[in-house]
Amino acid sequence: DGHGGNTVSDYLKDRFPEELKDRIVNDSPSDLTKVIDETFLKIDKEIKMIDSEQCGSTACVGVIRMESGHRVLYIANVGDTRALLSRNGVEERLSIDHRLSDKSEYNRVIDMGGIVMNDRVGGTLLLTRAFGDYALKDSGVIATPSIRKHYIRPFDRFVVIASDGVYDTM
Repeated sequence: DGHGGNTVSDYLKDRFPEELKDRIVNDSPSDLTKVIDETFLKIDKEIKMIDSEQCGSTACVGVIRMESGHRVLYIANVGDTRALLSRNGVEERLSIDHRLSDKSEYNRVIDMGGIVMNDRVGGTLLLTRAFGDYALKDSGVIATPSIRKHYIRPFDRFVVIASDGVYDTM
């Protein structure tokens, strides 16, 4: 879900899946948490080379694989793109909204020397985590994802991953 233009989101849609797949295939990790985290940070560094001072994107990634005979779902996100799981008709959020309204995110931004004005980082961005937005990196905007590992059970039906714009209209 891009903001300030589509440069970063266009880069992500092509580059991120390729890099994550290569890392999983080449590293063969027993747990994907570190690989996913490192991929988010690597891609964010690459994005610095394109026009990303005022442009950024949220993201939510889902990976399903077998681990020790169990189907496992990894959900990783930055920003407010969400993942919701339907379990027996009841929704369970698998992601975290990285906004200033989250006290721990607010405190992290302040602790990193960020300035909050008008309920926005640097007076401009509602989000506290995103790809790009390099003009606000020194103000506490980071691309470190929140990652959740979920063991898939028979009563888990489906997962919906969508931007805040979709969820805001539901």
